Amino acid sequence: MTRLLVSVRNAKEAGTAFRAGADLIDVKDPAKGSLGAPSPRSVEEVVAAVASEVPVSLALGELPELNGEKRISIPCGVAFAKIGLAGCARLPDWRERWATFVHNIASTTRPVAVIYADWEVVDAPEPALVLAEATRLSCAAVLVDTCAKGRGTLLDHWPLESIAAWIRAIQQEGMLAVLGGSLSIETIGPVAALGPDYVAVRGAVCRHGREGPLDGELVRQMARRLAST
Repeated sequence: MTRLLVSVRNAKEAGTAFRAGADLIDVKDPAKGSLGAPSPRSVEEVVAAVASEVPVSLALGELPELNGEKRISIPCGVAFAKIGLAGCARLPDWRERWATFVHNIASTTRPVAVIYADWEVVDAPEPALVLAEATRLSCAAVLVDTCAKGRGTLLDHWPLESIAAWIRAIQQEGMLAVLGGSLSIETIGPVAALGPDYVAVRGAVCRHGREGPLDGELVRQMARRLAST
């Protein structure tokens, strides 16, 4: 059964999402982009609030934003960490930079690769290259997402047939397949029917868009929709 990942900004939203049926809590700052990195304090508070109940993942922005910084401080209790590759198609050493990041996160935190369906728009490496590197780096999961929010959903960029093929390719490499990309209550069912391990939502469970407050009732609707798939 496909499980529900909900992205939150803080501990209050994390508690709301968990009580409403989220299976995995992802911490990020949606005001900073698709994978906007939250403050360390927000992460620590989310971990304290829900990590004993559900896994917690962490968004860390885009790889070029690290500016040569090799080690990222990740609080104990974060199960997964991901960093995007927007802009990396222009960097000849993006593989080495990504490998350095992966090798320097805590051993208790598993790396998650990110494939952007709108990779050409945001100058990310093409998906096949990202999947190959994710396999080489022993990533725990691959998130298929969109980076340029407001410029099309996952289904605007890739048809269901292509998404299904990517799910199979990811899972055949022993990694979890996670699908995001501005999924809605209407599209989450057809996407979940393809068999990903998780679907990831933010804007669809918030009032007034992805930067607005999270709504527990919308999370419950999503959870019920998944349960009926």
